[in-house]
Amino acid sequence: MSRVRRRRLTTGQKVTLGIAAVIAVGLPGWFVGQSYLGKRDAAMFLAREAMVDGPPCPSLTKAQFEAQGLKAPKATFYEGVTFARQFGHMDCRSLRYGAGWGTEVYPVCQFTSPKALKVTTPKGEWYFNPGIGQPATIGAPRGEARCVMASNFTMKRLVTGN
Repeated sequence: MSRVRRRRLTTGQKVTLGIAAVIAVGLPGWFVGQSYLGKRDAAMFLAREAMVDGPPCPSLTKAQFEAQGLKAPKATFYEGVTFARQFGHMDCRSLRYGAGWGTEVYPVCQFTSPKALKVTTPKGEWYFNPGIGQPATIGAPRGEARCVMASNFTMKRLVTGN
């Protein structure tokens, strides 16, 4: 019977293999981490622009909305939610849950002067009447619409990119 002799690695070979293993595991991990953090920073920037404070929009029932003759013919479907308005312009963003750390998103739309708003999500319908000339911002986290009478969105900002 012949014996097979195993060749032992030298210290230099062991160090080289160790460095190669660290690079093989660490480099992809670093790239993934940098990519995630970059996306999180972008999400946080969008969240700062989209989140505004203001008084709540006057809300209505469907019957009140229809009885007042309000209409919202300009509709946009965004992130699974339909945002309909009577007048004005809108700008929508997808915001991440969990202060930007989450991977799931919810829509936030800002309006220049919508007068009347109707929001439809898988959880129901919401009606708001901020009035003529009033800006509004609507977020629909977890499928429930919330409206405030304030917005950072203007047509000037849309045109100039500022």
